[in-house]
Amino acid sequence: MTIDGRVSKFGSEKGSETRLHARPVSRGVAVGKVVTIHGDNKQFYRTPIRPEQVDREIARYRAAHTAAARQLTNVGHTLEYSSNSAAIFDMHRAILEDSSLSEKIESVIAGERINAEWAVKLVTDEYIARYQALTDEHFRDRYIDVEDIADQLQTALGGKRHSIRIPRGSIIAAAEIRPSTIAELGSQHLGGIITESGGWTSHSFILARELDIPAVTGVQRLLRRVRTGDVVLLDGFDGTVFLNPDDSTVEAIKATRRPGRRRSADEPPLGDTTQTLDGREIKIRANFDIAASFHHAKDLGARGIGLFRSEYLFNRFKGFPGEAEQIKAYREIGDYAGADRARIRTFDLSLSQIVERSERRDKNPALGLRGVRLSLTHQKHFRTQIRALLQASVDREIDVIIPMVSGVDEVRAVRSIVDEESESLIKRGTEIGSPRLGAMIELPASVFSIDQLLEELDCICIGTNDLVQYTLGVDRDNESVANWFRSLHPSVLEALKRVIEAAAKKDIPAVVCGEMAGSPFYVPILLGLGATELSMNVNSITRVRRVITGVAFEETRELRDRVLACSTVESVESTALQFVEERWGHLFETELLGGFKAPVTT
Repeated sequence: MTIDGRVSKFGSEKGSETRLHARPVSRGVAVGKVVTIHGDNKQFYRTPIRPEQVDREIARYRAAHTAAARQLTNVGHTLEYSSNSAAIFDMHRAILEDSSLSEKIESVIAGERINAEWAVKLVTDEYIARYQALTDEHFRDRYIDVEDIADQLQTALGGKRHSIRIPRGSIIAAAEIRPSTIAELGSQHLGGIITESGGWTSHSFILARELDIPAVTGVQRLLRRVRTGDVVLLDGFDGTVFLNPDDSTVEAIKATRRPGRRRSADEPPLGDTTQTLDGREIKIRANFDIAASFHHAKDLGARGIGLFRSEYLFNRFKGFPGEAEQIKAYREIGDYAGADRARIRTFDLSLSQIVERSERRDKNPALGLRGVRLSLTHQKHFRTQIRALLQASVDREIDVIIPMVSGVDEVRAVRSIVDEESESLIKRGTEIGSPRLGAMIELPASVFSIDQLLEELDCICIGTNDLVQYTLGVDRDNESVANWFRSLHPSVLEALKRVIEAAAKKDIPAVVCGEMAGSPFYVPILLGLGATELSMNVNSITRVRRVITGVAFEETRELRDRVLACSTVESVESTALQFVEERWGHLFETELLGGFKAPVTT
């Protein structure tokens, strides 16, 4: 990346105040001068090599791979926060050290007889393109991580890397920003970050929140609207960016926004279990698409894998993985989780992800042939996955979770397939386990038929992101309707209450997943609604556990009664905010109250 060091006349002269609207992704307020970051600083070419040079080129790649892994370890260890922030670079290293990545790169070097730089580019470009094509923003933003890893490899291969130096308090403006860039700038007292793209759960902004760097995203044509040297006021609470702010605006924003604090190093450590002040135990699970990072989650207090998104394997193998490959992956996941169980969601893919470019694709993937519908329509790969899960569950506690279930008929169809494949494997003399069958509750239809579904299921996972999207009829990735995507809408709360209470009545495990489960502000409401199991990304575990251990279950029931009595989403949000400020304000100083406004689409 390169820094635009030019200070235009627009940046050096005071102009009229202008407002840009964005989405907050890290709370806080910052005033400073803009430093723009553009593009990438590496250039290299496709260089053919002779057959006798192949072994030497592969050896050169392996040396670079070792150096890149070492660099990622060093970056993680030198961060000011050594837990959640370092875990991001632990994940980068896990991706880098995935044998399939190196195997593909080395295969390209040998097969096409080309230089290592170009082989890295070809392979990582494929990964990046596949991530960018995904509809789920949580996964889509992972392309930035792959770009970062590719950058580390190219640097280790001899690519030029410019050290970034900025004045104290600067506000970075970029199309997108990588975790390694934030790590590098974080030690230079970076004031804030503004980007054109990125999401709440992207590793870049997780890191920004850990380092208390205010950040906003979603500013279209940002680099055409700001210049290095422009003075900006960044409001990381509501997402507003003020270009050339008036002094009165700066004073007003600072007066109404309470700055956050960094977590104190002497805060007492959390115990092995997570309990409210009045002794109600809440089980914290971890969401994963790379199981190798589960050890870190377990150290932070996670017990079991609440949701493993198996489509990660589809992306990793650039298509449906074979039965043997899946068995190996699922056994590994089951071993990580141990007695605390691993819930493995079957491929939650859309038609557009599996068809060729020339074939027909769904015009609206969210409402098209996806999830269990796709699995039942194209059964070949689904049956392969079921066979793999049956074999992997031998001596392992594994639950099979079916996505996008709308009714009992789908569950019965899946169970029939499970029975057929079980019988087939037994006839062949293959040992199988007895995985429990569960479903994602994320459609209004599954909410209304929850009592009937629970007669057919062993467990359920409540997918709050999709539940909000489909209940409110709002595309969670569409900026133009973002204001209508409200997790605390009364209908959403009623749906959650209905499902959680129905599962408790039948004594069937119910895990709440999605953004609500990992947001400290939403968690007391979920507890009040009766949730006892929450599954979240590793970076949310510590913050959520601290909130849970600081509230009483009796208080959360009182909060539940107050918000359920509200008739509008605005009254729910204001009621919840007032209650939290009065009762638990001290717990949310780090979280910067108002977290309910965070974009739950990511």
